[in-house]
Amino acid sequence: MIGAVLGFVGSLLSTFGKSKDTQLDVRTKVVTNERAQWRKDMRELSATYVALSYRVAAMPKEDDEYEFERTRVQLRLRLNANPEHKLDAQLLLALQTIAISARAKDLHDLKVRLDEFEAAMQALLKREWDKSKGEAETGNIAVSDKYAT
Repeated sequence: MIGAVLGFVGSLLSTFGKSKDTQLDVRTKVVTNERAQWRKDMRELSATYVALSYRVAAMPKEDDEYEFERTRVQLRLRLNANPEHKLDAQLLLALQTIAISARAKDLHDLKVRLDEFEAAMQALLKREWDKSKGEAETGNIAVSDKYAT
């Protein structure tokens, strides 16, 4: 009788333990996939924004200003507005100064601003890649980085 009860309790604990591990695996996979999609979107939007910046500054076509602003907003909405997030804050400021330089047709200043933007974006993407890689290796979702620099 005692053996049957212990076997039943052991079976329950094993089942709940596996269920919790499965939930953690699924959560890790979902978060990792979402981060991968975010990085892909940011790379594509950044490249589009750089190209549109040059076109708006040099020889804009009919819908360039609309696409330029649309892409800028899409990038802004994917960044963290918390000033404690230094790279995000740097990128948000760069988006603003790039728009000013492009609309003023100041190609020299625009190039400088775009170089700064690309360097900050590379750093942000690398940080997020390292975070995702660590999560995939350990299975642990990173602690909120609300105070990340």
